[in-house]
Amino acid sequence: MAQTSGVTTPDSPVESFRRASFTHKPTGFLYRVSPYFLEFEKSKDGSLHGRKPMPYFVGSGAVARSYLLQTDGFVYEAPVAYYTEAARWDLAPGYSRYGYPYLTRPVPATCLTCHASFLRLVAGTQNRFESPPFGEAGIACERCHGPGEDHIQNGGAIVNPAKLAPDRRDSVCSQCHLSGEVRVFRAGATWHSYHPGERLSDSVTAFVRAGATPGMTVTGHVEKLAQSACKRAAGDKLWCGTCHDPHTVPESSKRASWFRAKCESCHQCKESREARDRRANDCTACHMPKSPVTDAEHVVYTDHSIPRRPRPPTKPADSFELVAFGGERTSDRDLALAYGIAASRKPNPAAQKLLETAAAKSPDDVEVLLYLAEIYRNNDQNDRAIPLYERAIRLDPAQVSGSVGLGGIRFQMGDNAEAIRLWQDALAKNAGLELVRTNLAMTQWRTGDRRGAEATLRKAIELSPAFTPARELLERLLQ
Repeated sequence: MAQTSGVTTPDSPVESFRRASFTHKPTGFLYRVSPYFLEFEKSKDGSLHGRKPMPYFVGSGAVARSYLLQTDGFVYEAPVAYYTEAARWDLAPGYSRYGYPYLTRPVPATCLTCHASFLRLVAGTQNRFESPPFGEAGIACERCHGPGEDHIQNGGAIVNPAKLAPDRRDSVCSQCHLSGEVRVFRAGATWHSYHPGERLSDSVTAFVRAGATPGMTVTGHVEKLAQSACKRAAGDKLWCGTCHDPHTVPESSKRASWFRAKCESCHQCKESREARDRRANDCTACHMPKSPVTDAEHVVYTDHSIPRRPRPPTKPADSFELVAFGGERTSDRDLALAYGIAASRKPNPAAQKLLETAAAKSPDDVEVLLYLAEIYRNNDQNDRAIPLYERAIRLDPAQVSGSVGLGGIRFQMGDNAEAIRLWQDALAKNAGLELVRTNLAMTQWRTGDRRGAEATLRKAIELSPAFTPARELLERLLQ
């Protein structure tokens, strides 16, 4: 965990640069990686090209390693990643759906906090950080053991997760290893509200699909373990720390015997000695196989549901019911937001009614207002969306989606000045909103501000050289 992020230097690379170029055939873009820069070009004619430094990495490299870009302080995920087992570079997870090198996918604090420590987020922004964006690389001691300052100055207690009550003990691991289908912050909580020794569910609720056995996900270890017969039989006795020592990783040659000893601390294997020897005495080879994950390409992770026999992957249902993980009590507000977040990915008819009820009970809840407004806007109910957006913006000037959504409505209504103001506000908090910046330029041009439109488009191209709409609009503007 101490190696899950850092500054990219040649000192301790896991990457191989021998095959550091590849072509994404569906788009025709050629990517080249050198320590530590990303270059790309349209492979056929080289008409589109760009070069960006990758100053930071994310991931220990045990499975893969991703990289971060930083422009004007705003941090974005690089579109390439290194896959350790295959020893090759390829597109980062989720990037194959883009038809160009997407360079402005924001890295919010909610994501980075599980890879780095003491984040230095600039207040009032979505993804702007100081340089470097973290005070300490990797996961520091305080992530699991609580703040050390009080211990040093006042002799305060250091949290030992193993000695906590089971729900508080398990919360230490769940803060980063329980993604569920949707995670919802409790009212008033943020990405840094939880502290070791507390119950994670007092800060955030993980919602899972009721009655479903979801596929493997990158951060679904706790959910998969809860599905195992071992966990159901052992109850609170079995937890992450039963098998994993967060301070020690067994050497490859000792891995099988290490984990076999953990298994045999609870039960004995019924296989013959000969059968076990054929499998190198490795329990996990059969009962914790590595499987592809559903939320990332090119990687496999250990199946913590500990199946007696390997399970074939199942296709997730289009419709599903969400429930709080572990039977935790949750509010109507949190459930409404869970469905609202799910609906932002794929329409869900249950979301609107739940959010309307939550908004009636909590008219000052910014998240509820924004998700409900987005549903209204998508359903062409702008008259209902506008007051919700306006209220959310007044209550929380740091939000971004309200300024984007309301700006789009004002543009449709012909209120160009207000659309420009709202979109400029959004870009001040997340500069990488490509479509917003292009729409801003088009509106500036429409109002006669050709110089402003040109500057806006040149900035868009600087951030994302291959974003075609911005390039084409600039060409039209300069004709």
